[in-house]
Amino acid sequence: MNAAKETAAFIGKHPIIKECLGKGLVNYSELARQIIEGGPLDETDFDAVLVAIRRYAETVRISKDSEKAITKLLSKSNLEIKNKVCSVVLNDNVPFSYLVKLIEEINKMDEPGHLIQGSRTFTLITSQSFLAKIEKMFKGNIVSKKKNLVQVVLRSTPELESTPGAISFIYGLFAERGINIVETMSSWTETLIVIDEKDLAKAMDVLTF
Repeated sequence: MNAAKETAAFIGKHPIIKECLGKGLVNYSELARQIIEGGPLDETDFDAVLVAIRRYAETVRISKDSEKAITKLLSKSNLEIKNKVCSVVLNDNVPFSYLVKLIEEINKMDEPGHLIQGSRTFTLITSQSFLAKIEKMFKGNIVSKKKNLVQVVLRSTPELESTPGAISFIYGLFAERGINIVETMSSWTETLIVIDEKDLAKAMDVLTF
């Protein structure tokens, strides 16, 4: 078995471990034992796993200076919160022109309207007040829908573009608090994160720098 491959796969499935590795908060020996117990490796692979952990940690480690720079950048950001938001996933049988027209209509009413295009689906993020209209317009084309969501928009300074690790730092904080990110997208210095309403208080605590 490839110890490095198994180690990377295990850590990849546990984002909190990855975040803690980046901050130097992990007991490597104990992590190596857990990786061995949870996979196809055995005790003879312990040293190889330990080396793989150290190498992996080097690739994700955030130095104190980098973390300080990220925190300083985020402290200058502004937050915009919108509750009663829904997320609707549509299949690709929906004409794109219909979606554009709907987004334009939503924006004219000064409500949030975002469209994410995937390879096989479209995702609409908007006010819950439009859900009934969307269900009627795209009946038979809805893959999934979620409501009672909150849209969090983080507006940062242009330095965001040239600050490595800033976005992953934010996502890591959410993972540490057990906050599930339902949808996310970004546009230049704006980062949009959609979460469940029940997680709003925790999210506000996370985003207070």
